[in-house]
Amino acid sequence: MASEAGPAIRWDTSDRAAHLQRVRQREGEILGPEGRARIDARARAVLVPANADRMRLVNEAIGAPSRANAIVWLHRAADRLSQAVAREVACRRGCDACCHQDVVVTQAEAELIGRAIGQRPAAAPAGAVSVGRDLNEPPPMPARHTGQPCPFLEAGECGIFRNRPLVCRLNANFDEDALLCQIVPGESISVPYVDTSIEKAVYHGKVAAGGLVADIRDWFPSEIGEQ
Repeated sequence: MASEAGPAIRWDTSDRAAHLQRVRQREGEILGPEGRARIDARARAVLVPANADRMRLVNEAIGAPSRANAIVWLHRAADRLSQAVAREVACRRGCDACCHQDVVVTQAEAELIGRAIGQRPAAAPAGAVSVGRDLNEPPPMPARHTGQPCPFLEAGECGIFRNRPLVCRLNANFDEDALLCQIVPGESISVPYVDTSIEKAVYHGKVAAGGLVADIRDWFPSEIGEQ
């Protein structure tokens, strides 16, 4: 997700102690009762008017005849969500903090991306996990690539923005900036993300269940070699 509103702030994390002090102070401000109430009010203001459209698109995904078709509808639902929250989230064009997180993608979505960009995904991606049809939620995935740039990151921007995965479309931080999005090895940081549990549940049930999931870097390893 990216908004055109204002420039992205680049946070200096070289001084770990100073950065963590800022992070913990911000967490205290936004995770307390008053901070949560402010964020919830902002979220309701922009999400409620969009929820009818959003749920209509999600329902289309639920009734889709194939995994690929379900992904297309979920992308549309995510884009409607992104449009609704764009002015309220910290996400800005040029901010690539989330592009250094693990990006777990299903085989069906990797194939859809591959067709769009003319790059076939790996047949047997490293670290792939098989998802059982009887699971109510995705299995835990080991963090294999945290801190590594996405293979499609180009000069701080997504090189496949129109075809990016659902998880990227759903990623939106309701804070004032991307301070809490910065990865600090060995630290757990709470980020006030937009609640996208409905889209993620449908993605799991309609797309992931019964298939393979792997990190986007493992689906497209040749892209990493070309960087």
